[in-house]
Amino acid sequence: MSGKNQLKHNVLSKADSVIMGIAGTAPAYSLSASTAALIGAVGLMGPGSILYAAIVMFGIAFAFMYLNRWRSDAGASYAWVGRAMNPSLGFMSGWGLIVATCLFMIAGSLPAGSVTLDLLAPSLKDNVMAVTLVGAVWFLAMNVLIMVGIQITAKFQKVMTIVEVAALMVIAVGAFVRFSAHPVQPFSWSWFAPTGFNFNTFMAGSLVAVFYYWGWDVTANLTEETEDRTRAPGLGGVLGMIGIFVLFELMQVAMQMGLSADQITSASTNLLPVVGDMIFPRPWGNIAILAVLISTVATLETSLLQASRTLFAMGRDRVISAKFGELHPRFQTPWLAGIVIGIIALMMFVLSSFSSGVNTLMTDAINAIGLQIAFYYGLTGFSCAWYYRRLLTRDIKTFFMRGLWPVGASVFLWCVALYDIPQLGLLTDTIGIGLLIIGLVPLVYYRLKYRSPFYSSGLEFSSAETVSAPTTPV
Repeated sequence: MSGKNQLKHNVLSKADSVIMGIAGTAPAYSLSASTAALIGAVGLMGPGSILYAAIVMFGIAFAFMYLNRWRSDAGASYAWVGRAMNPSLGFMSGWGLIVATCLFMIAGSLPAGSVTLDLLAPSLKDNVMAVTLVGAVWFLAMNVLIMVGIQITAKFQKVMTIVEVAALMVIAVGAFVRFSAHPVQPFSWSWFAPTGFNFNTFMAGSLVAVFYYWGWDVTANLTEETEDRTRAPGLGGVLGMIGIFVLFELMQVAMQMGLSADQITSASTNLLPVVGDMIFPRPWGNIAILAVLISTVATLETSLLQASRTLFAMGRDRVISAKFGELHPRFQTPWLAGIVIGIIALMMFVLSSFSSGVNTLMTDAINAIGLQIAFYYGLTGFSCAWYYRRLLTRDIKTFFMRGLWPVGASVFLWCVALYDIPQLGLLTDTIGIGLLIIGLVPLVYYRLKYRSPFYSSGLEFSSAETVSAPTTPV
């Protein structure tokens, strides 16, 4: 790589990588924004959906970990799929992440706007126009922050994540103490049992639960900026997954014990603040509002980091406009990617302001993003097994961790997506699938324009001799 195309090296520590993995999934945001959709899909089987989705997500997390050992690339899934399986599929994998991120700017900013108004102007917290406007302001602030530099971003992220996790633990303990005395629904192990699902509810719940976990893979997109770049980002993603799984289960169980399904649905994206008010008297209940606000802002930031690094890697490889591969001369950040994502997101904010309600808008956005996540996560899992295919017979651990588990997770994700497509409705399908299909246009255009070596170079695979020799992007 030429100097001008290098991101700052060794800026993030191993601990920062774990924190980024937790922040990327944004546990407080995910619980507040997605629980209503999950309860609507599976009823009291929410804890079970979160458990089974975690088993699948760990398969993908291990795929990311082992692929990062081979190739430390800011493009992550885009680069791995493209170099191991097929360059065009690699492009589409990167495109899937980018469009999911652009759509997430709506799903992520709405709760930020809602909880901010809950603090400052409670009467406006359900007004779509007001929520959208305040959310857009938060989005722009985070976009500016990531363009200023990864060092400032990482410090800001560290403080926010520590406060968020501490607040969630306080809420979880308070909820169990308060709701155990007079539960709306007494705790039951049946909430985790596979027999509590029918096929339809299991598949619908899985698509929503996948959205809960999305975001931990930001560690892989920051690999070029992380210490011990071939190991720390992958391990950070796995450790982050463990932490958020525990938080998700504790909070989901506590909320089901204390609130009815109707209360959860009516609370919509304001669920955690409602729980906070039930547990603690005002103003102490505001700890939940603070947790959601911090979490939402944090996940907006990590999502922008993911998309901007992916666009940077694709521009550097000249599979999309080469301008995206240029860095800001002072801050060494992919500035153009941030600007373009900002413009697209603001256009989507304008369209979303005409929605009939926040809850409807959030449900449609979450389901559409779930399809896109399943697409590029699935490609990554398949790529892991394909890259290490010559090693899978070496021992049972290699076969299971680099082959069977990632492939099984990928097959499951794609089956869930394919099954749910007819159930989601025309609007959600059009958004979720249509945005993916649009990616064929830049793929063909820039392939013909640049004739990038990314498409003509031979595919790579691992053998016993190369398994410990990670490569870096050129």
